[in-house]
Amino acid sequence: MNSNESAVSRSLPSDWLLLGMIVLIPFMTPPVLRPVIAADLLFTVLAVTFAVEALLGLRRLRWLGEFGALAAYACGLAPSLLASSDIDRSLFKYATEIYLILLAGLTAIMVDSQLKLHRALLAWLAATALVCLVAAISLVAFVTGPSWILDYTGNGFGSLPPGDYPRLALTFWGANMACNYLNVSLGLAIVAHQLGVISRTPYSLLLAGIVLAALSTISAGLGGLALLAGVWIWIKNRRGRPAFAFATLTFGLAVAAFFIIALAVTPFAYSNAPTLVRLPGGVTLYAAGHILTWSAALSQFLEHPLIGIGIGIEPIRIALSFPGERNVLTDAHNIFLSIGAQCGVVGLAGLAVLLWFVIRRTPWSAALRGEHLPLFVLGATFLDVFVYQGLGGSFEDTRHVWALLGLFIAAARLDLSRAGENNRRADAPSSG
Repeated sequence: MNSNESAVSRSLPSDWLLLGMIVLIPFMTPPVLRPVIAADLLFTVLAVTFAVEALLGLRRLRWLGEFGALAAYACGLAPSLLASSDIDRSLFKYATEIYLILLAGLTAIMVDSQLKLHRALLAWLAATALVCLVAAISLVAFVTGPSWILDYTGNGFGSLPPGDYPRLALTFWGANMACNYLNVSLGLAIVAHQLGVISRTPYSLLLAGIVLAALSTISAGLGGLALLAGVWIWIKNRRGRPAFAFATLTFGLAVAAFFIIALAVTPFAYSNAPTLVRLPGGVTLYAAGHILTWSAALSQFLEHPLIGIGIGIEPIRIALSFPGERNVLTDAHNIFLSIGAQCGVVGLAGLAVLLWFVIRRTPWSAALRGEHLPLFVLGATFLDVFVYQGLGGSFEDTRHVWALLGLFIAAARLDLSRAGENNRRADAPSSG
């Protein structure tokens, strides 16, 4: 390590606080009352510590060009405050958006060397391993009998038919968010292995744990998991084993498409479920609850197209009685419709700038040549969890997605090609 990298890699208190916060991100439901999330409290300490270090000259404050995309997103959301019917609520919601943007920005600034990126990856994957352990213990408890841990990790069936099977939210507030996090962890595990941060054995064990934990959520996010895995295996094998690579990519795309269709169509009736089609054999397909939330949010957007109804204001309110429970849905269950209804085309324009930045900085062509694979996986993972999974869920406010964006910005500024190339030579026979 040269003197310049040594200078930026020395550990300050805020560096360790950042790692602690990364570990705490998935633990959203502590086993006690949950008025606050531990990661949010630690972020406050992190921000104050970072500011003190900057004032003391221990850390360089600098504007990164990539922050322009974050600023565009923040500016796109702001005009909706003018349309709000509850300004206090909207101001609070906008403050949480600024918090998430700062989370991405601080991560991008602080991860300024490969060593710090490696530490961040290890912290994330250590937390993921704990989540996977919680999933395994919960599944064993389901088989062996009632347990307090199932009260902690369990999730309602939602639109799924109730039955004698587990559906877990793990350490999150909901199963869909848990699966979304595990998608990110899959991408970061691939990156860590490519960079040589973790060896083959822990990598394989971690992949198995991620798949097991994700399956326990019974979430549409499983489509994103299959999509990301299919793209990665295709990238890694398209030259050496083209038939295998094509088959896995096709399978990943098919699974991803299946789950999108499953979000729109269901064979299970519920209150005010529009009938779509009656199939031979007495099977009837109904419009799933997502169709109702999407159409309601779209109508709201068309009525208030410019700046929406106000950030933080519930865009819809639909009462549904699913087979296992009764819910009142106030969320669009779609990132684009959620932002469109609340913030209008101005908010969507800010979102478009952010997504265009990620698309432009993801090295698509280089990845096809087998180059810059870690950065490619980071960009593809963000697009998977934010765009693809955003079609069926409002994940724009999830902390792990913004932390991932910060890592992507940081990685885009680091030279990861040498580490990635060394590891590719060592791992040449592998399918990833």
